[in-house]
Amino acid sequence: MRNIFLIITLSFISGAAFAQDTIAHDLRKLAHLKLWCEVHGVFPNQKEFSDRKKDRGRDSLFYQYVSLIAKVKKSPKIYLTYINKVLKENTDSLRKQEMVYKIPFPPTPLYYYNSYSIKIIDLYRVIKYSLLERDDDYLPENFVDLGVIDPKNYHGYYEPEPKREAAIKYIIKRFSLNAKEKKFLRDELNVGYVMDIKNFLDTCAQTAENELFIRESIASFVKDKEVPLDGLYFYHRHLKDTEGYMPRDKEPRK
Repeated sequence: MRNIFLIITLSFISGAAFAQDTIAHDLRKLAHLKLWCEVHGVFPNQKEFSDRKKDRGRDSLFYQYVSLIAKVKKSPKIYLTYINKVLKENTDSLRKQEMVYKIPFPPTPLYYYNSYSIKIIDLYRVIKYSLLERDDDYLPENFVDLGVIDPKNYHGYYEPEPKREAAIKYIIKRFSLNAKEKKFLRDELNVGYVMDIKNFLDTCAQTAENELFIRESIASFVKDKEVPLDGLYFYHRHLKDTEGYMPRDKEPRK
């Protein structure tokens, strides 16, 4: 009798775990399908298709995307209950996981101020707000301005304190900065900028041009905090003379 009870209990637990995994898979697949629809030129919020001609691959992706949205919206008790539960229980774990939410252009070597990837914890918040509360037809193209995500997830705020302090000291020691620039780097909400600068310096060649790029970037951040380093990097690499730029993993030009 005990064995039968144990088998039933284990079966129930396994079934519940499988259901939880299925829900999580559906929620992440939503973002995945949204991304691939956009890769194929489908922006449903703008009612835009890059090519009006029939494209089986594109149409199949869009059908899967719309069907999964309908599935989630028709079962709010299942998905909303799951989202609320994991947001309370798995905050730290979900904050460390991320996935690409929108087409990354231009690609850069940056990480902490990445406006294309979304933390899983914030993906759940966006789905909850957009599909289950606001009843949108599709996920929003951009998640940053919705007012439901935690901005600290994208500024390196949760980096270990010793690592943050070491990066700040390194940058301040290496560059001649004024009082406003030093204050900006020491602000705990600006850690993402600090870590991206450190990552850039560790990854890219030690050239005069790259040194100048960082100096100009820090000055730009102080003037306009909304300017991400990846945008400045794109300008630096594509709109200026970048002959002196050479990543460490590339051979010098002959």
